[in-house]
Amino acid sequence: MLSPKIVASDPEQPAGPLYKRGWSLHSSEGSNPDDIVRALVELGERLGTRVPGRAGLLEEVVEPLAAEDAHPRSLSARYGLSALPFHTELSHRPRPCRYLLLGCVDPGSPAAATMLLDWRTLGFSQDELALLEEAPVFVRTGRRSFYSTILAPGGAFLRYDPGCLEAMDDRGRRAMQLIDGRVAAAPFDAHHWRQGDIIIIDNWRVLHGRSPSDHGSGRRLARILIDA
Repeated sequence: MLSPKIVASDPEQPAGPLYKRGWSLHSSEGSNPDDIVRALVELGERLGTRVPGRAGLLEEVVEPLAAEDAHPRSLSARYGLSALPFHTELSHRPRPCRYLLLGCVDPGSPAAATMLLDWRTLGFSQDELALLEEAPVFVRTGRRSFYSTILAPGGAFLRYDPGCLEAMDDRGRRAMQLIDGRVAAAPFDAHHWRQGDIIIIDNWRVLHGRSPSDHGSGRRLARILIDA
């Protein structure tokens, strides 16, 4: 069987939207889950190597969950079907994945949008960046919890997830308050899904979230994670 055609500019082109704004929109001509996953894999393999998600799977189809049905340490366990806040995917790991690829199997009814926010547009001063890079936070992830900072050394990526980060001292609290405030006040892009849509997100640069969803909406997104 021929692989599904991907309609998009090459994500590796330096002038492309992935590099200009930190995310890019593509489309798979196939509409069933297998077609969309194959399209995700084809795009992802141009960028790096797949890594497993929270459940240990390389390929997943995810849907909005009520709090009682979600993984106990996930954002869904805290927020349920309410809006999921902006976050960095895999913040609970020492090195978050570089790219997140999402493909729309079913937008659901009513549809819930994916929200996108480039943290580099939040207007941090040099002193504020230094605070984010130096203030300790605790990354709570069960037996593998660890200490880290919100901003990686040299500003490589932002580790942000209201569900797993905890301030350890006054500096950490200032850092958390700083980024919480900037994120809450910032304008963002909202993508309203259509079946077959694919989004590549530079996870080190762009935070993502989800607008509220209804129980049983049918919204399903295929997801793969890429390290590079």
